[in-house]
Amino acid sequence: MRKWGILCFVVLCIFFWQAASVYHTAIGQKQSLMETARKRAIERVAFARIDQVYTYYGEKTYIVFMGDDRKGARKIVWVPEKSGSIVVKDAKSGITQEEAIKKLTAERNPKKIVSAKLGMEKGVPLWELTYIDQNNRYSFYYLSFKDGAFLKRYSFQQS
Repeated sequence: MRKWGILCFVVLCIFFWQAASVYHTAIGQKQSLMETARKRAIERVAFARIDQVYTYYGEKTYIVFMGDDRKGARKIVWVPEKSGSIVVKDAKSGITQEEAIKKLTAERNPKKIVSAKLGMEKGVPLWELTYIDQNNRYSFYYLSFKDGAFLKRYSFQQS
């Protein structure tokens, strides 16, 4: 009986060791992606501080940085994960997160807002709003960053 206990303990230790190894590898890749994107963004904008970072997974993955440059102007930088051009915009040139949420609330009346983040599809900067709708579906609502124009919406039934 004691041998079984020792064997189970060894198997559990190996399992947890492997799970931790996979987790650290996955996190390390994401941190590496984030650090590379941050360096590329800083090459384009002399940030004094970055206070918001979004990761957008669409047709292409973008890391989006929002912060103040050294002159105090609020800037947003969209950095593609791989190849592609970096897009820099003044935050004042588009709608705010609060304005995007207000528009979603007025048009879709969500039960719960899960998240609001910046992204980019086909060269168009956008707000991706994730929410739970009145039918308990997990939903996505996309608005143009520039003027808040509706781009697309889709929903998934929750299990």
